[in-house]
Amino acid sequence: MVARKSEADRPPVEALDATPAMEAIQGTLSRFLDVANVNRVYGEPIREDEVTIIPTAEVIAGLGFGMGFGAGSSPSAGEEERQRSDEAAMASGSGGGGGGVGKSFSRPVAVVVISHGNVYVEPVVDITKVALATITAAGFMMATLLGFLSPQRMLKQLKGE
Repeated sequence: MVARKSEADRPPVEALDATPAMEAIQGTLSRFLDVANVNRVYGEPIREDEVTIIPTAEVIAGLGFGMGFGAGSSPSAGEEERQRSDEAAMASGSGGGGGGVGKSFSRPVAVVVISHGNVYVEPVVDITKVALATITAAGFMMATLLGFLSPQRMLKQLKGE
């Protein structure tokens, strides 16, 4: 017969050390926040004769993470548990885990042109994105229109259903 563990034999909940996880999260956050730097938004100026061009970009960043720790044991009170094996009756454990994900994305939005004392902002237009957005919007409008004009729907309306 195996001796039962007492409450004193179990590791205390305080023994779970979250320091490595917190250090990993802090390191990840600091690297992630480096992306949202002003140098990522405004590029290095390009000079040619009396014209200076400064590229600008939109920087989008997202981050999510979670972690958890826990400890537990099965209760040892009750006649039914005494009939089970001692190991199963006093099962205990502790553990923890975590995970996360991050993504950053940047795209050019404009160029600042400085020429002969004048400043111009020229937007960067991605014609492919404009075309895709137009096609998608037209598709949704067409699907909605066909849904309103479907013969089955009209018959249901005429019958009063």
